[in-house]
Amino acid sequence: MHIFRNDTDARSRVRSAGTGAVRAGTRVGLTALLTSCVAVGALELADASPASASTLNGIATIASPGGAPPLTSGASKAPFTVVLPAQAACDGDTATHGYHVYSYLVHKGTTLSTVTFVAFPSVGFGLVDNTGTYYGPVNTAIGTGQIVGIPNNFEWGPLVSGGGVTKAQLLYTGTGTTASGIWEAGLACANSSGALADNWNTEITFNAKASDPNGFTWTVAAGTVGIHVVTTSLSPGTAKIATPYKSAALTATGGKTPYKWKVTTGKLPAGLKLGATTGIVSGTVKAGTKTGAYPFTVTVTDSTAGTKLTATANLTLTVTP
Repeated sequence: MHIFRNDTDARSRVRSAGTGAVRAGTRVGLTALLTSCVAVGALELADASPASASTLNGIATIASPGGAPPLTSGASKAPFTVVLPAQAACDGDTATHGYHVYSYLVHKGTTLSTVTFVAFPSVGFGLVDNTGTYYGPVNTAIGTGQIVGIPNNFEWGPLVSGGGVTKAQLLYTGTGTTASGIWEAGLACANSSGALADNWNTEITFNAKASDPNGFTWTVAAGTVGIHVVTTSLSPGTAKIATPYKSAALTATGGKTPYKWKVTTGKLPAGLKLGATTGIVSGTVKAGTKTGAYPFTVTVTDSTAGTKLTATANLTLTVTP
C-alpha cells in the first residue's frame, strides 16, 4: 500500500473566510509521488509528545454544509463540512504557541504521528474545497486554540478531477467496478515543529461508480457517523391538564444504536416523562400544574465504544387547561 506526497511547489495563499486566519492552500493537481508503504490496520496514533490534554483519534463528523445532519454517503461532488466535538481545540494557539490546524487523508493503517505537518502533510493528501485547494495550515482562535471557521464546501471529487490523485490511487483495492479504497480523514493540530498534537478522525471508503462524473462515490464507516437529533418540535406540541398526552416520539440519526435519551436542561411538566431507551414523551399532566410553555433540552447518547457520541435539541411543550 502506498502513501502519496503533494507537490511542494504547488502552494498558493488564500484567506479563510470569516476567521481572519491565513490558509496555505495547494492545488492537489500537479504531481503525486509514491513515497512509502504502510501496513493495513487500525489507525495507530503514537505519542508525538503533545501536552497532557491532547485529543488523539477523536471523532470528526462528515456533515452537510450547514453542519447537520451527518452524512453517511454521497457522490464525488457532494459538498460537505467537518463537525468536531464542542469546544474542540489544539493544545496551544497559533499566536502564542505556534500551533496550526491541518487536514489529512491517508490510507487506513497509517501511523499518523509519523506525518510532519508543514505547509501541508508530508505524507498523504488532505481535505480540499470545490476548487481543489488544500485546507491547512489554518490559525486557531487566539488564546483558546479552538478550531474555528471550518469550510462548508469540501468535496472529494477535486482530488481526482484536479489531477493530484488518479482514480487508481484513490481506489487502490480491486479493479473495475469492484475497485475501492479505505482512507482515514480528518483534522489535526500540529505544534511549531509540525508534530502531531491532536486529531479528530473518520474512516471513508471510496467505491467505483461508473455513473459518477469522477467515477466514484463514498461512504462513512459505521460507528464514525456523528449523531444528530432529527426531531425539531414535539407533535403534539400541547398537553392538557389531567388528560393523557398523546405520545411524542423523539428520533435521531447517526452514531451507533441503541440510543439513550435524557432531559438535561429545563423540565417536562409534572406527570410527563421521557423514555430513556424509547425517546418517547408520555404520561398525563398532573392537576394543578402551571399552564404555559415548558422549554427543555434533550440529550441523546449513542452506544459507540469508548468516547460516546452525543447530540442535543431544544424543545418546548405547552400546557393548557
